[in-house]
Amino acid sequence: MKNKATLLNIVLALVVVVLVYQLSTHKPDKPVGNTVKTEALISQLEQGSTTKRSVGAKGHIHPKPALVIGSYSEDGTPNIMTAAWAGIVNSRPMSIGVSIRPACKTYDNIMAAKAFTINVPSARHVAYMDYVGRISGHDENKFESLNLTAVKGDFVNAPYIGEFPIVIECELTEVVDLGSHRQFIGKVIDTKVDERYLDADNQVDVEAINPVIYGGDYYYGFGQRIAKPGDAYKLFKDDMEPDFQPNTYANSTLASIYNRKSVRHYTDKKVTKEQLTELVKAGMAAPTAVDKRPWAFVAVSERSMLDSLAGVLPYAKMLKQASAAIVVCGDMNKALEGQGQPYWIQDCSAASQNILLAAESMGLGAVWTGVHPIQEREVDVRKVLNAPESIVPLNVIVIGYPTGQEKPKDKWDESNVHWEKW
Repeated sequence: MKNKATLLNIVLALVVVVLVYQLSTHKPDKPVGNTVKTEALISQLEQGSTTKRSVGAKGHIHPKPALVIGSYSEDGTPNIMTAAWAGIVNSRPMSIGVSIRPACKTYDNIMAAKAFTINVPSARHVAYMDYVGRISGHDENKFESLNLTAVKGDFVNAPYIGEFPIVIECELTEVVDLGSHRQFIGKVIDTKVDERYLDADNQVDVEAINPVIYGGDYYYGFGQRIAKPGDAYKLFKDDMEPDFQPNTYANSTLASIYNRKSVRHYTDKKVTKEQLTELVKAGMAAPTAVDKRPWAFVAVSERSMLDSLAGVLPYAKMLKQASAAIVVCGDMNKALEGQGQPYWIQDCSAASQNILLAAESMGLGAVWTGVHPIQEREVDVRKVLNAPESIVPLNVIVIGYPTGQEKPKDKWDESNVHWEKW
């Protein structure tokens, strides 16, 4: 029995040793999902350029807020100006810093009243905001010029704009001489938000407000160009018209839909391969019957190819001016058979509309030029593209940077709508 007990102890000891060894050397299985995701992210980083180019002492911190500052003159006249050099500078007390040039009327006003308001505009106020940034308070009462409502602050001696979605009342606590500008530090006394943009927890629906971002050459909303500085204010001038029609829709998708236009005049700026790829990807995001995806896309940017297409299409002469095009085709080898085959036209049309809307959202201009069902055009385009017989060109979408000549059309016609039945 003693020998048997000794043997069992030895066996148990060996088992323990083996287990300890396995635990110490065992490598847990890789979490496949996380690893794949990490590897994909690393791959994306590696694809990006690490080369940086010096552009000098520039303030490229993005996004920059585009805000309107409210103040009273010593005689009680309300004034507003646009400022982009602004931001939150402290938490306790909550404080906002705004940098203003001494030549501005607002500078004198704030120095005298020791108070100001921050007015946060929505995209639909972009032309108002641009106007008050271009016209001096020394020359006119901008509230009256724009028919905006000047509301006296409840807590500070400064007016705010009744029509803007967010207003912040600030008490001046410090002035810092920075050189070209003086920074006014204002302690936030009260913040008011239009009830339409607040949820049950008093949280702001930022997407619904669609605040304006200053980007230098353009104003932006949620990633979309909405107007040009020094251009949008022309809406309020009888003898002027903006070169870039301001986008005033809060919903960025609806903005692309309503602002899409058929662009036939282009600058000489080149559309990149990356942009063309993004446009084609947008096209492929469209729905298709039975998910057949019976399409093929030919992205064109070579000058000789664009000119050749312009030579065979009577209504696509703008190709000679544009820097790119996408030919949307139906691939009959992928299309449904029998009666369902013509669905390829609907599928490729949906893809084409996606491309047109994506181009609008990217600041590009585009126009659909028809090919199918005119067989002569189909043959000619197929020949230029060296495409097989199974490929049917539906259209050639001409793409480039718009000159701004074309404007969106309001096509809403309530007489074309029938509710429930005809």
